[in-house]
Amino acid sequence: MNNLVTAMESYAMFDGNDLYTGVTAASLSDWGWTPGASTALQITIEGDGQSWHAIGQDTHTGTRQYTYTSATAINGVGPGGVAVSSPQPLVVPATAGVTIHDVGDQLDADALTALLVSGGVTLQQVCDETLFFPAPNTLQPPSSLSDATRTCETGVASGASLRDVLNAIISIGGLSVVAAIAIATVGDGTHPAAAPPWVGTPEGPQTPRPVPLPLPNSVWKITNAAGRFAAQNKMDPQTAAVAVQQCMAYVANAFAGLDPYDQCSKSQIFMPGQLDAKQATQHDTEALAQNPAWVQQNYRAGANNPSPRGWYSSDPICVTANQAGLDCDEFPYYATLQGGGLAVPRPSLKGVDPTQNRLLGTRYSSFLADCKVNEGDPFLVIPIPSTAPTVPTLEVCNGH
Repeated sequence: MNNLVTAMESYAMFDGNDLYTGVTAASLSDWGWTPGASTALQITIEGDGQSWHAIGQDTHTGTRQYTYTSATAINGVGPGGVAVSSPQPLVVPATAGVTIHDVGDQLDADALTALLVSGGVTLQQVCDETLFFPAPNTLQPPSSLSDATRTCETGVASGASLRDVLNAIISIGGLSVVAAIAIATVGDGTHPAAAPPWVGTPEGPQTPRPVPLPLPNSVWKITNAAGRFAAQNKMDPQTAAVAVQQCMAYVANAFAGLDPYDQCSKSQIFMPGQLDAKQATQHDTEALAQNPAWVQQNYRAGANNPSPRGWYSSDPICVTANQAGLDCDEFPYYATLQGGGLAVPRPSLKGVDPTQNRLLGTRYSSFLADCKVNEGDPFLVIPIPSTAPTVPTLEVCNGH
């Protein structure tokens, strides 16, 4: 790992304008470093690119993890030196390779830690939150607790810092859990962080659960993520910033085990707009507050839905809507596995402007074709907020 440190510093000095952002495995190879054949290494660029840390471990049984940090102590290791991590992770990495988390690829754990600590949120409260968030359960011996919760509880027992535990959860694939913690505990950042009222109760997160917006950029690095999103989808920067922030917030708020950074950069995304379908978009927003997991739906052709197309026609909501000259809008959409009268939970119904409703249906059909969404494929539905009234319905294919 000492050779990695030399290569990283050379990259920053000569290629990165004194920043570590943009570093790749190829650029590190140019500076004389390549990983060992059985080494699993994770490099995390911190802040706005001025610092970094890395953890590395051989994939063979019985090996130890090592840490380097350039600026702030982590895993019991001070800045400037390579040393054995403490506490050690609960599992040896399964596969070798290098993973680089650049700014905007994941949450800023340092910024999140600072907000949690300033609000008086304890590590044990964070661990109690993880009980309610879906996460892998692969550690041995088997347990009813997720890997994230077991990692968190190990940190409590060893006296690890909150920052170390958050980074440890992320390093084992638990970014979805840390994102859910950020949404539930920090929210939009306008009030001190606080453990949710359901922590310590058997009920868990409650609904309705509106999405807290805007997200604090210091934690989520929306600006950096939006730049890559705009380039990938040929979108103007302002619209990309709206789209990315909405996507990350809705995915994290679902508490469904979905990594918002991965989902929002790789999934096909249908984004009902304000400019062309304001009323239908508002219904989608309200429905997602009632059932946040509807953010991810699966396409099913309407012809394959076992429920009749007009299943809702006698519902009082729809009867009233039709009498007022409105369409009865359903969400999730009928042409999804989550839509139709037989779906559980039952779709939301609301009367909306007919022109807007039918236009959104046309846009949805175009999205399915343009983004190559096939039968059974998952995709995201992310409504554009009312604070962006000039943004129309968007199709985000993310390379599909």
